[in-house]
Amino acid sequence: MNGFSLLVALRYTLSRKQSHLVAFISRVSTIGLVLAVSILITVLSVMNGFERELKERILAIVPHATLTGFEQTGDWPEKVRLAQQFPGVTAAAPFSYRQSLAMNRQQVRAALLYGIDPDYEKQGSILRRLLGDKLDTLQQPQTAVIGRSLAEKLRVSSGDTIKLVLPASQGGQLPDVGFFTVTAMLHSGTELDQRLVLTHRRSVARLAGNADQAVDGIRIQVRDLFAAGAIAAQLSEQLGLYQVRDWSRSHGNLYHAVQMSRKMVLLLVLIIMAVAAFNVVSTLVLAVNDKAGDIAILRTMGCSDRQISGIFLLQGLLIGLTGVGLGVLLGVVFSTAVSDGVRWVEQLTGVRFLQTDVYPVDHLPSEILLSDIAVVAGVALALSVLASWFPAWLARRMQPARVLRYE
Repeated sequence: MNGFSLLVALRYTLSRKQSHLVAFISRVSTIGLVLAVSILITVLSVMNGFERELKERILAIVPHATLTGFEQTGDWPEKVRLAQQFPGVTAAAPFSYRQSLAMNRQQVRAALLYGIDPDYEKQGSILRRLLGDKLDTLQQPQTAVIGRSLAEKLRVSSGDTIKLVLPASQGGQLPDVGFFTVTAMLHSGTELDQRLVLTHRRSVARLAGNADQAVDGIRIQVRDLFAAGAIAAQLSEQLGLYQVRDWSRSHGNLYHAVQMSRKMVLLLVLIIMAVAAFNVVSTLVLAVNDKAGDIAILRTMGCSDRQISGIFLLQGLLIGLTGVGLGVLLGVVFSTAVSDGVRWVEQLTGVRFLQTDVYPVDHLPSEILLSDIAVVAGVALALSVLASWFPAWLARRMQPARVLRYE
């Protein structure tokens, strides 16, 4: 292949004098590549967005791992300090939790009562980012921050009082009941807004009938999510704790569902891309037949087999470059606008497509990765060039005498 092959390929690709059928099939194959590439980039970006939300929102509130099972005494500060210094751990804090019922008048909802210590929440934590100084209101006794969706179902707002009911503890016959003042609403945009009630660890201890310094365990955040279980197990051996639970047991099914959906959609769209590449084969086969006379004349003028096949290989590459270029452009535009577009349609129609009582987040996230764009573009171009081999082979086998006999 040389400059001559490229010049002829450009002329064949851009020429308006070609057969209407060839021109139509050429446009269809290009549009097919554009749609396949743009859809694939958009889908991958949405899947990346879901994975990011899982890591940065849900798993920023839910512990990466928890260590429980030790006596509820006041000696946990030293264990927390050792956990904070453990390799791979970015944060450690005490916590208490209870399954409970949240009640307000006739409204009753299941809730997860989660006790934290605001003093251990760093300025960079997601709770600080979401709540700001309102997190410090939990220092006051019998106060709580509840998820916004839970607040809507209970029909409460800031300043209202809710009743929390825990199962009977310490062999009691009656459940433990406490009244908490709502100081703020937590809107994380995740399923946690449906059931989370945050309060101070001391409030949970008092409600459960334990000492003020009692906690249920230590929650840790780690740098590598996939090493959370191993790090927690090693830390448990060092601290003498014997119950370890990491995020893969509580939200691992969600992560695997996202990964499985990503693979299935990727496979389906790759099939669409393969169909688009097959259209390139059809386009070039028709082009070879349409330009049979030109090919025969070029052969009689001394063009080599390599130059003839190079014309159609380059023509397939040009079609691929056009389709991939426009597809990448549209894919980036779609990926950037998909979140706002879905939100606009929801506002226009009044219908919520994503709700946290069904889906893990209440919005359609998107994150564009250059690596995804590079892989999609590379695969599409490779398929386009690969699809050009058969038409190029047909062109180089064409016999000038047989073609020119009927000209």
